[in-house]
Amino acid sequence: LKIKEIFGEGKVKLFVPCGGRPSAIDTNNVSALIDEKTGQSIVPIIVEGANLFITQPAKIVLEKAGCVLFKDASTNKGGVTSSSLEVLASLSFDDETFLRDMCANVETGEAPEFYKNYVKQVQSIVVRNAKNEFEMLWKLKESTGKTFSELSDDLSLAINKLADELASSEELWNDDAAFRNAVLIDALPELLLKEIGIENILKRVPVAYLRAIFATRLGSEYVYSRGIDANPAKFLEFISSLKKKFASKNLL
Repeated sequence: LKIKEIFGEGKVKLFVPCGGRPSAIDTNNVSALIDEKTGQSIVPIIVEGANLFITQPAKIVLEKAGCVLFKDASTNKGGVTSSSLEVLASLSFDDETFLRDMCANVETGEAPEFYKNYVKQVQSIVVRNAKNEFEMLWKLKESTGKTFSELSDDLSLAINKLADELASSEELWNDDAAFRNAVLIDALPELLLKEIGIENILKRVPVAYLRAIFATRLGSEYVYSRGIDANPAKFLEFISSLKKKFASKNLL
């Protein structure tokens, strides 16, 4: 790979690797992306679209050389969200309505209106989540001085750790059904709720899947609004503020 010929200084303003081998750029060749005279990255912005295309040490080298780099751990969350909501729809519908609302016409190939609108709603959810991810990354970078690559890992670890703890919490899931349902209504696509109803979704979707949605929603909402420090006092304040918000929306 003739990196300097491809990424010659000034040629590339934004690099979005969406394929290729894992670890294609590592500490052995990353120097080819650094200007020898200035010590600065010759590519100003990199947004990973492929998993593990650049190794973590190489990412840190590039960021310290002035590159604004967003790693796959953050940028690929949209793919996880869209596939999860696609599975959710298939679990929520009965066979007849799934064929009607989610499958293309066998003769014309035309997608149903519900499907088209559902895609748009999923896209809006991905955009919202990406905005939240970016804003928290930026805030953490300003307060810690760490690289985005390091902070992406910190953010993912904080969300996943809290979500795992919440998924196993019987108190939040079983003891307050009204709050549990309010969290799910807030998390699920509005179009799906309108078409199927929360009662049918609760009956049809496996409990483990619903608990994962519940826990991930609470975990990500907390981290994006309160930061990666999940101390008990802050979390109790967060739950209290959520209940007030849900009450104002008549969800409780």
